[in-house]
Amino acid sequence: MEVNKVYLGDCIEIMRGLPDKSIDLVFADTPFNIGIKYDVHNDNMPYEEYYNWSEKWIKETYRLLKNNGAIYIAIGDEFAAEINVILKRIGFYFRNWIIWYYTFGQNQRKKFNRAHTHILYFTKDKERFIFNDEDIRVPSAR
Repeated sequence: MEVNKVYLGDCIEIMRGLPDKSIDLVFADTPFNIGIKYDVHNDNMPYEEYYNWSEKWIKETYRLLKNNGAIYIAIGDEFAAEINVILKRIGFYFRNWIIWYYTFGQNQRKKFNRAHTHILYFTKDKERFIFNDEDIRVPSAR
C-alpha cells in the first residue's frame, strides 16, 4: 500500500492489508454509536455488536503499531469506559484520558448538550514510546 494516501473503505479490511509493526501513530475518531446518520455505516448497533467491532479494529491497530507506537481514540461518553477496557485487555498501556472541551455543542432533547469528547491516549510499550511534547506545549502563565 502507498503511504501518504487516504483510503476509503472498511477500516478493518484496509488495516489487514498493512504489514505488522509498520505504523508510528494511530488517531481514531470512530463513530460513537449514537445514531448519527452516515451514508453507509450503522451508527446504532446493539451494544455487543459495537463492542465486538471496536475490539476487532483496536486489535488490528495493536498489530500495526511499532513497539514504540501510540494510539489516540476520540470517543463519546457512551462507550469511553468500554474502549478504555478494550485497550488495556489487548495490551496497551494507559497514558492519559484527555477531555476535549468545545463550545459549539450538540443539541440534545432529553439530556444535557454534548460539549466534550474523550480522547484516550495509550502506548504499545509502557516505557519506550514517542511523545513529541515540545511540538505542542504552551508555556505556563505562572
